[in-house]
Amino acid sequence: MRVERPPVLAPLVGLVVAYGVWRGLAWLIVLPPANEAQRIATACAALLPSVGLLLTMIQVQMLARAVTGAIDPTAGRDSRFLLTNQRVISNTLEQLVPFVPAFLALAAGVRADKMGQVVALALLFTLARLAFWIGYLAGTRLRAPGMVATFATNVVTLVAAAWIWLT
Repeated sequence: MRVERPPVLAPLVGLVVAYGVWRGLAWLIVLPPANEAQRIATACAALLPSVGLLLTMIQVQMLARAVTGAIDPTAGRDSRFLLTNQRVISNTLEQLVPFVPAFLALAAGVRADKMGQVVALALLFTLARLAFWIGYLAGTRLRAPGMVATFATNVVTLVAAAWIWLT
């Protein structure tokens, strides 16, 4: 029996690329000074790409079921694509649950001049989820960069929000 070794380099690549993408996005996003209500509104808008990606994943799943005739998910006729895509959808929801409240708390408490960095986190989250989706569909080991980037984004967002509210 062959035991599959976990990827070592892929998670590191995910972290390095995620940090670079976040820095680049944060540098590009320049927002005018805003009060707390405006920052929350901006944060809600910044979450829309992630919600749009999740809806796209769901639509692809529905379309794949219609095309393949595997309408009943309990019948055991799901293809590898349908099973994998369903796991991506489930994992994306699982990752959104901690991200959204932490992200909104961060946006509410951050200094106005740092809001571009906060919005960059939301865009990074979306890009990391897209990388996870594409990687997972290409091969289970290729999901690692997107998964690590998503998890790191979640941890950084939660820690930053907690730091702001606890200090």
